[in-house]
Amino acid sequence: MEQTHPAPLPATLPRVFEHELTGRAAVALGCALLGASAWINALLSDRLGVFFGVCFVLTALSVALVVDRDGLFIAGVLPPLLMLAVATAVVVVSPGAVDAPHLAVNAGDVQRIIAVIVDHALALVLGHLGALALVGLRIRASST
Repeated sequence: MEQTHPAPLPATLPRVFEHELTGRAAVALGCALLGASAWINALLSDRLGVFFGVCFVLTALSVALVVDRDGLFIAGVLPPLLMLAVATAVVVVSPGAVDAPHLAVNAGDVQRIIAVIVDHALALVLGHLGALALVGLRIRASST
């Protein structure tokens, strides 16, 4: 009886996409996607809500998937910075879109930025952990 051996696995796994983005392009994509989702959410409901949180998680995961190997560090640290940047932009452009409980009417910009981040803390944690997990999986898959 002849034994057959399975074919060896390739040394490196194929890239996720045919054309992966550089770190800078991935940051620009993340800013554009999250900025557009914040604008649409504020336009439709006059405040940032669940739609923004879901889009944040999806954006963080998307950036971690489409960035090239050299930009994996950027994809890992981007989600909190992206949340801070978009929260700051929303507070500057449309402070009324920040509708956090117990926020004073005369609250300053820094208080409003913190309120946005606290209000979307679950999305921030899920997006950041998901991005870190994808970065880790991509690093592990490419090193085996």
